Amino acid sequence: MDSRAERIRADRIKADRRSAIRILAVVIIGIFVLVGMRSYAAIIQHENNTLIEQNEYLQAEIDSLSSQIIEETKVTKIEKVATETYGMVYPSSENCVSLSAEAPDSQNLAAVIRSEAYN
Repeated sequence: MDSRAERIRADRIKADRRSAIRILAVVIIGIFVLVGMRSYAAIIQHENNTLIEQNEYLQAEIDSLSSQIIEETKVTKIEKVATETYGMVYPSSENCVSLSAEAPDSQNLAAVIRSEAYN
């Protein structure tokens, strides 16, 4: 009987050791998974910070270009470039050519439009 009780006890100890090894293996695997996930989260955070920096740089460049567009599209700037660079002038009756067979009108177009609009 003594030997049977010892065998049962030995089997119980072996079973307990196997259970402990299984639990330890699960814990170790869990720790590796947690470390891996933490590492992956750190990589993602680094990429996110890089993208945020790039976004801030691009937003500053967009703001700069927007202000340049506003400056370059002002009427005074366009008028200055048109008159100085391209030699454009405001129309008058002296520098207009009539394409119709009728006699040219002595008034300029701007004066006619102004008189019709305000009368």
